Amino acid sequence: MNLTLKITRFRGDVPMGCWKWFNGVLQEAGVTVTPQNRAKIDQVIHKHIGEHSSYEHCSAEWTAMGKKVKMDEKEKKKIIEAVKAAIK
Repeated sequence: MNLTLKITRFRGDVPMGCWKWFNGVLQEAGVTVTPQNRAKIDQVIHKHIGEHSSYEHCSAEWTAMGKKVKMDEKEKKKIIEAVKAAIK
């Protein structure tokens, strides 16, 4: 069974905007989050964004990394490659 899950977090009924940039990273990496690879992707998130990043909140680390990735193509490629490597 292959579930297609995007990492979109919600506060009530409203998608949290701070997670949208990571969906773009996943898309560019050609990665679909599944129950089988989710833990590996979580490891990438915690390694590159911060140990205190959590799905329920828009942490300062998460927001800062989103801005950095938008402005720095090198940083974006680094995270894309990390995601690809994690699920191999």
